[in-house]
Amino acid sequence: MANPAANSGRGGGAGTRALRALQDRGVDVLDLSGPSWSRALSNALDARTQLDALVVVGGDGTVHLGVQVCANTDVPLGIVPAGSGNDFASVMRAPAADVSDTVDSILASLQEPTPVDVGQTRRNDGHTRWFAGVLSAGIDAAIAERGRRMRFPRGSLKYKAAVVGELPVFRPYDIDIHASLDGHTVYAHSQSCTLVAISNSGLLGGGIPISPKSSVTDGALELVIADALTRREIVGIFPALLRGAHIDDPRVQVISADQVTIAPSRGGTLPPVASADGEPIGHLPVDVRVLPGGLRLLGLQRH
Repeated sequence: MANPAANSGRGGGAGTRALRALQDRGVDVLDLSGPSWSRALSNALDARTQLDALVVVGGDGTVHLGVQVCANTDVPLGIVPAGSGNDFASVMRAPAADVSDTVDSILASLQEPTPVDVGQTRRNDGHTRWFAGVLSAGIDAAIAERGRRMRFPRGSLKYKAAVVGELPVFRPYDIDIHASLDGHTVYAHSQSCTLVAISNSGLLGGGIPISPKSSVTDGALELVIADALTRREIVGIFPALLRGAHIDDPRVQVISADQVTIAPSRGGTLPPVASADGEPIGHLPVDVRVLPGGLRLLGLQRH
């Protein structure tokens, strides 16, 4: 399954090369690509019982699609990075230098997929969504949505450009947050905040280490919260964010949790539409949990 729109239209070429490489190696390929994200997802879900594995070609949005199909199933996921950011593939050290080599790595690991943690969101209407990387619900979500609509620039430059575009309209959001770990409450506050992220993999926005100590094999998520900051303070902390040094700022908290609930505070400034892996998942409130080892990945470089 390929996303031809990935990396400003470069994903189509990578998808064609991946398809050819799989066929050249004698693999029976079912191309599940579609004209839209939703159509491709529908195609893959309909065909899931026929699949020995799902290979996606694209960036984090395409990985996000693949995770909806493979999470909490026996169908492993292979990733051919071809997006502008490739955050999750980067964390997992999925080889990206050559499509043919990546396909070889995926096929070589079919008998031994690597289990990693995956996050799950649930809204009040019962709608659920899996995510591999980071769920965003504050200015990080507003920036992700702005960046998702931008065709240029790419990678981390897109995130920086989206920050510049979002700052003039920013106001701190009022959010109720409850987090627990192993059944015990570790955080419960109603507060105004700038950034709220729930991280599985640690990277967002084309390589920004939102939670540098995150691990996809520890059975936990990292809740990252930044206090209500002025626009000037956001500009001041941004260079530290790019280095992952923001976690040492007293205005930023990082809390390990396996379940998190975030909701808009009554009468406060409403947070933006939440996003996961850079894809919109809907308005708050949302419940988030981690499923340890809930996703099986192919083609990873062994650490």
